[in-house]
Amino acid sequence: RPVGTGVVERSLELSGTVEAGRSVRLVPDMPGKVKSLPVQVGDEVEKGALLARLDTDMARLQLDQAQAMVRLAELGLETADREFKRAERLHASGTLTDQQFDQAQSGFEMSEQQLAQATAAKGLASEQVSGGVLRAPFEGVVTHVGCEEGEYFNPMGMSATGGSPVLISLMNLDTLRLDLQVSDQDVGLLSEGMGARIFVNALASELAEKGVEGSVEFIGLAADSMTRTFPVRVTADNPDRVVRAGMHARVRLVLEHRDSALYVPAEAIREADGQAYVMVAHANHARRTPVEVGMAGDQGTEILSGLAGAEKVIVEGNFGLPDGALIEVVQ
Repeated sequence: RPVGTGVVERSLELSGTVEAGRSVRLVPDMPGKVKSLPVQVGDEVEKGALLARLDTDMARLQLDQAQAMVRLAELGLETADREFKRAERLHASGTLTDQQFDQAQSGFEMSEQQLAQATAAKGLASEQVSGGVLRAPFEGVVTHVGCEEGEYFNPMGMSATGGSPVLISLMNLDTLRLDLQVSDQDVGLLSEGMGARIFVNALASELAEKGVEGSVEFIGLAADSMTRTFPVRVTADNPDRVVRAGMHARVRLVLEHRDSALYVPAEAIREADGQAYVMVAHANHARRTPVEVGMAGDQGTEILSGLAGAEKVIVEGNFGLPDGALIEVVQ
């Protein structure tokens, strides 16, 4: 077989499932009747768009009441502050007993506590009002709607599949990610930012063969205690949303690369007394040629020295073949 010339790469191929670059499962903070549900599955929404609103009329009334209590507590604290300052002056002049001064001080401190409690109640009521409204945290596509408008939704209940209920699911597929598991022998060869090519067989033949260009975003620092593998995340742009979440994919990571190299099939390499060699077909004879080998690549084994590039090497029947033996070249 002719000596190969050109690019030689050593790569690592892994498989995984495509996930959206961003995805979220949204649940309201409080149970209640769904008052407004302006989206359905497949809708594209902008960041901040209203996705669902629960009936928060009761919570709003509680918020109004809490706001009124805060104002009353503020007025009470203002009065107690004036009384306490007056008591301090009278106590310093000796016209107010210690007991009367202590009562004024306690009244001021109690007013402070009442304001703190009223403010906390107002914050809780405000959270209940805002917790009944779901908005899109990012631009994306609605992929799940958990109930119909007018139905009662309870975030503490149980879904039909046995898990926690979800009212709205949203994902953004403008970028995609694959979470992979890499062995301890290979993880040291990876680096964040290195290139990766993602192949999805479910795509049209041209895209499936060409693949999608991506990169390594994250390499875990600790191995999984059960599998002894390290988590690695690969991400890629997906502006046309051709690749979809849930598709099975192969990821090819190039560990080493040579642009202009000589290489031969791995089975052409033999070794004797610690010296690698190949059998070169010269006319109708086999010539034993010592070589220095480099990277074991996907295309073949790199030859650093010993060959010029125009030779043909023997890949079958070369085991034990003596130097100078007569051969018949079979193409």
